[in-house]
Amino acid sequence: KQWYQRRVRGQDFHSANVKGNRLITFRINEDYTAIIPDEDKWHLPTKATKGSEAIVESEKAIQQLKELIIQERSEEKPIQPRWIILYLDYLDDQDSRATGKELMIKWCPDGVKVKSRMTFASSSKSFQEGLEGFKAIVTQADELEEIDDLLPRLRKGFFK
Repeated sequence: KQWYQRRVRGQDFHSANVKGNRLITFRINEDYTAIIPDEDKWHLPTKATKGSEAIVESEKAIQQLKELIIQERSEEKPIQPRWIILYLDYLDDQDSRATGKELMIKWCPDGVKVKSRMTFASSSKSFQEGLEGFKAIVTQADELEEIDDLLPRLRKGFFK
């Protein structure tokens, strides 16, 4: 297992193990000094690695992600921007071939405090570089509908 360590805005951060997870998220700590792995409920392990089970698991992971986002919006706490790393298995629309891709979603919806938004934006590049050896398609999402569009866009080959 591989662990990563990097400095962001003069501080170290330790990421959780990215490999082996269908979904894992990171956020900025309350002091705005480090990027930290999110609570365990924001981490979903990969159970199925091949075939239709992996495709169904990917679809369920997207649904669970959306449920977590909706739950966070209903709580009294401030909405947090996050880096969401998601491994999706899917069938390619062009040749019906089963394939998979790693995505890094920069999630920063409306309602995020200005300081959090600014820190998130200024830390994104350093965070991506900190995950040395980890290659993912990077995309921005600010609305739940954009999360819904991930699999259809992958299937159609819009992400390369």
